[in-house]
Amino acid sequence: MCSPAMDYRELTEWMFNLERFGIKLGLENPTEFMERIGNPQNDFRSVHVTGTNGKGSVCAFMASILQHAGLKVGLYVSPHLVDFTERISINGKDISHPDTVRIGAELRPIMEQMASENTDKQLTFFEFTTGLAFRYFSENKVDIAVIEVGLGGRLDATNVLKPDVGVVTRIGLEHTKYLGNTIPEVAREKAGIIKKGMKVVTCERNEQALAVIAAACHKRGAALHIIDKDFTVLNIRRNLSGTTFDYSGKRQLQNLTTHLVGSYQAENASAAIAAVDELASTGIKVEDEAVNAGVTATKWPGRLDVISKRPVIIFDGSHNPDGASRTAEELRTLGVTPLTIVLACMQDKDSKEIIRALAPIASNIVVTQVENKRALGASVLAETVREEFSGEVETMIPSRRALEHAVSRPEGRGVCVTGSLYLVGEAIQWWKTRPKG
Repeated sequence: MCSPAMDYRELTEWMFNLERFGIKLGLENPTEFMERIGNPQNDFRSVHVTGTNGKGSVCAFMASILQHAGLKVGLYVSPHLVDFTERISINGKDISHPDTVRIGAELRPIMEQMASENTDKQLTFFEFTTGLAFRYFSENKVDIAVIEVGLGGRLDATNVLKPDVGVVTRIGLEHTKYLGNTIPEVAREKAGIIKKGMKVVTCERNEQALAVIAAACHKRGAALHIIDKDFTVLNIRRNLSGTTFDYSGKRQLQNLTTHLVGSYQAENASAAIAAVDELASTGIKVEDEAVNAGVTATKWPGRLDVISKRPVIIFDGSHNPDGASRTAEELRTLGVTPLTIVLACMQDKDSKEIIRALAPIASNIVVTQVENKRALGASVLAETVREEFSGEVETMIPSRRALEHAVSRPEGRGVCVTGSLYLVGEAIQWWKTRPKG
């Protein structure tokens, strides 16, 4: 049982310890858990977002737009960068430590009762925290919640939802152990969030993936809205300060501006706008002014995040080959390459392909390792880097040492910290606490 005196540190340590049960895809346990805690997911309307890259940004844009339309909006995303509470927020304010402890203490005995009845019913970290998030949104009577899929879609714990709208961002190969080794296989898992009669928006352009998404929509009687067909992003302009673009769909908007950097952020924002417009049929009307203000106000740290312009220092959480390729392309277009790359990867990521994507924009690479049991060892990663990159490669741990070294004497036009959101989280902490001057 959870002690009433348990504090935030103790509770989060207990929750993170649930990670030892790994990833268990399937809806049987999450469905039973939700039933035992009162099915909180049925107490609010929702938008469900899946994909390989961009899903967190789409969630952030949607939540901001809906908040500026006067709604009370829950947002559930993962992973966090610095503190667990970043995963669960309402109208831009993260859940408090006391609320996290209180709800966690209420739900823990229920989870433990399930596991005591049958060890196969043991919840994972993500399944438990999804219940915590949904209970928090239910308690606070949010008007709508924007929910990011954790992994895949079809068998993800968040798929207990009955959303009004679903969004599928671009699809690439990731988590192949769980999702499949081909784009159509991964797309089938992502399309598993599509339910009868819902509206679906996608910014996918790959024909194979689109065919799978369209087939799922047809089978379930869901209306599909596709980028470049039903809505379009136009006239993208970007620099180190942000991105400006025009939008054409059920509404026409010009000179939308976001502080998020990269042409793909214009695409992500457009998918969010298209999804917001599909909510209109359910009675949620959003004026142009709310869209403009929401896009401008959106914050999503650690994604092509320009921390400093002089010198150029960028924190970027790209952690798969597609994301790394798009980051390299954007940095090249922004004219800030070559760069000193500070790199760390997790064991379950395709580090070789990530390095191949980043090598052409690197002046030199500083390899490091994050403080996480799933981290890929720096020495192992450095060997792979040397196979793919002919320039200078250094290995430094912990990440703080690598960051200090890279920023103190970058060999290119600046520094890009990338390869893992966990590394970006450590970099953010380092940046905030570093000696100034």
